[in-house]
Amino acid sequence: MHSAASTPTARVGFAISLALIGALGPSAVDMYLASMPSIASEFATSYAGVQLTLTVFLLAMGAGQLLFGPLVDTLGRRRPLLAGLLVFVLSSLAAAAAPDLNSLLLARFIQGLGSALTLVVIMSMVRDVAEGARAAQIFALLMTIEGLAPVIAPALGGFVGAHFGWRAIMLVLAALGVLVLFNSAVMLKETLPQDQRMAWQPREFLRTYVRIACDRQFLRPALALSAVFFFLFAYIGGAAFVYQHHFGLSVEAFGTLFGATGVAILLGAITAGRLVARKGLVRLARWGAACMFVGAVLVLAGALSAAGLVGIVAGMAVAMFGLGIAEATLMSLVMSSQSKALGSTAALLGAFQLIISSFATPLSGIMAPLGAAYWALLLGLSAVFVALLVHISTRHAEPHLQSLAGH
Repeated sequence: MHSAASTPTARVGFAISLALIGALGPSAVDMYLASMPSIASEFATSYAGVQLTLTVFLLAMGAGQLLFGPLVDTLGRRRPLLAGLLVFVLSSLAAAAAPDLNSLLLARFIQGLGSALTLVVIMSMVRDVAEGARAAQIFALLMTIEGLAPVIAPALGGFVGAHFGWRAIMLVLAALGVLVLFNSAVMLKETLPQDQRMAWQPREFLRTYVRIACDRQFLRPALALSAVFFFLFAYIGGAAFVYQHHFGLSVEAFGTLFGATGVAILLGAITAGRLVARKGLVRLARWGAACMFVGAVLVLAGALSAAGLVGIVAGMAVAMFGLGIAEATLMSLVMSSQSKALGSTAALLGAFQLIISSFATPLSGIMAPLGAAYWALLLGLSAVFVALLVHISTRHAEPHLQSLAGH
């Protein structure tokens, strides 16, 4: 196994560089959420219509990874990574100049494809250098740093959107992409040696995808992680409408509050990184799912009681803490299920979680205008599915997963 992250210092530097890349995708989602109503007003369309810009972005990130997984197993990690970052920058500029909603949808779709390529590379690079509990620690460290994006991006987007408009937000994303592209070109080396690369054989790639998808050690935690992401995007898709329309928050206040909730994800990822070696991946995954369920119940209770916004925010903090734990551990469980074709494994996982979670945004777009309680009910049902799938995925593979935790 490659030793690019063999020392603590190297591992931190490696994770920081990957986290900067990984933060672009969440930033492209979170930064413009507060400006969705103003986009709808400018283009004379509905809020649900503008939500399609989020849906197509997620679909492109998910489906794009199926194409790019074999690519990074064939060409290596570094060159595709730099190409994906360049696509992200150019599509962000196109989004800033979009004259109508259709043009914005196309730019967001291409932006999602660029993000898909970078996500496959990130996941593959981590598994190139580590596995088991060590990989979970790197994922947790990566998520801890990357977790600053959901904290900073909404507040920054709220400020930029309120003072300069939503197009300026897309220009900020382009500028961030340029900075990350430069850092990646300087700091990240190739992690897949030439002798470990696959030949370009499309039929073989399809067989590889089928083989991985039929592997229950992969499929069960992959579906559980997809449910976690569904919960996350059900929250993201409805938060702007619920907080601004039902509780009267301004664009800037929404960005600040939404970002503050992201601190809980950060704390969950830190907790996972500190405890995984002692408690194991299985136990932590279950703890994360339990926190998500409890948090969702509190959100529903807040929406139905006088607690209102305070209760909803408190419940989301608990749920997001659990999400941070569950995401780091489940990601390691999925990626540890395979020992080769890691780019394809990462791609299939990304396709599962993003395509499935993309359906959460139109659903939340339907539920949120009906009332905070309806939106909270969607979150509650999502949390139930998370708990069930995490239980199934860890129960059936517990001996295998517990052995990974000790590696």
